[in-house]
Amino acid sequence: MIEPGATERAPVEVLSADPAPAGDDALAPILVAGAGAAGLACALAAARGGAPVLLCERAPTIGGTVANALIHTLGGLFDEAGEPVLEGATGALLAELVARLKAADPRTAPRRIGRTRVLSVDPAVYRAVVTGWLAEEPRIRCLTGSEVVAIDGADGRIAGATVCVGGQLHRLRPRALVDTTGEAAVVRRLDPDLVEPGEALAGLVAVLRGVAPGTLAFPNGVALIRHLRAAVAAGALPAACATLWPDRGVGTDEVYLKLNLPTADFDPERMDAVLAGLHDWLRRLPGFAAARLHARGALGVRDGGRIRGAYRLTEADLVAGRRFPDAVCRGCWPIEHWHPNAGVQLQYLPPGTRYDIPLRALTVRGVAGLYAAGRCLSAEPRAQASARVVGTCWGMGAGLGRYLAESALG
Repeated sequence: MIEPGATERAPVEVLSADPAPAGDDALAPILVAGAGAAGLACALAAARGGAPVLLCERAPTIGGTVANALIHTLGGLFDEAGEPVLEGATGALLAELVARLKAADPRTAPRRIGRTRVLSVDPAVYRAVVTGWLAEEPRIRCLTGSEVVAIDGADGRIAGATVCVGGQLHRLRPRALVDTTGEAAVVRRLDPDLVEPGEALAGLVAVLRGVAPGTLAFPNGVALIRHLRAAVAAGALPAACATLWPDRGVGTDEVYLKLNLPTADFDPERMDAVLAGLHDWLRRLPGFAAARLHARGALGVRDGGRIRGAYRLTEADLVAGRRFPDAVCRGCWPIEHWHPNAGVQLQYLPPGTRYDIPLRALTVRGVAGLYAAGRCLSAEPRAQASARVVGTCWGMGAGLGRYLAESALG
């Protein structure tokens, strides 16, 4: 059986002392739940803005979907011309992320996929880089293996939160609470009706190593996809492989295999069997004879639910490149909607289009002090299908973190 995320992991120091803020409200931390792309960016930006931050992560390690689901191409950092999407302080934070990743691994590099530009990374390197980055920030307190288990939302504002750390409950009165769990898990604690259901297939990634270099070079990759589809149609491969997408990794002998399936249908043992059968089938093909299954990621949920915010980002906003006076960041990724029934639906935005994501789309409707950033922003399903990519989630978190720090200290 392939272990989920079986790549090298860097440890995160778990602080077990009582995280309750001392003194008056001026020292109350910004509480961020979830140490994925949006949560990391929010914590870093808020801390650099001078605010104390408590970052809680349910898992034993940080890195979110990139590290756990083995995402090796980071979208949303660059536009179709290869230029950075974001500018100013938010853009500087993302530029620093890219620089740190390149310094840690020279194989990290931009690449073109279709009309898009992505950053190719090793997920294990990404985890190590963001872990070390957090450790440098004295205003951030990171608690892994912790979870926000209750919220006091009396009188239309966040009055308190309860965090479980190592089985112990700690009562907090945060200045603001940010849900970056990707599934709006914290907002659901307050009121499940504040969350719209998700509407997208999930992705499951497995990594092969030992593949002959150049095996997926054009036109071999296209031919392999056709061969895969024909094998599914003939019954030689299971239906779960029908939308499989193979891609090269940062290593010359790596191939990433991405399967797409409904979240409710995910069964680890069954999918391990599917991957084992797929591996056997691939090894009969040129270039794959020595391939071995290196790792299988956790299920990558593309849409785990979206908050009902003060504003709902729309597909029309994206296509028109709409600007908002309360913008926290910009996006330009195509509408990449993995529809539960129709499969992937890819719509490129008009050339040169960049759209704003307003603060109101990250503000939970009717609850002051409660926000959500990342995949669970307030958006139509097809708008979320563009905004959910890693670079845009970093942008949302960074923009929101800067706003919260300025509000706390202003």
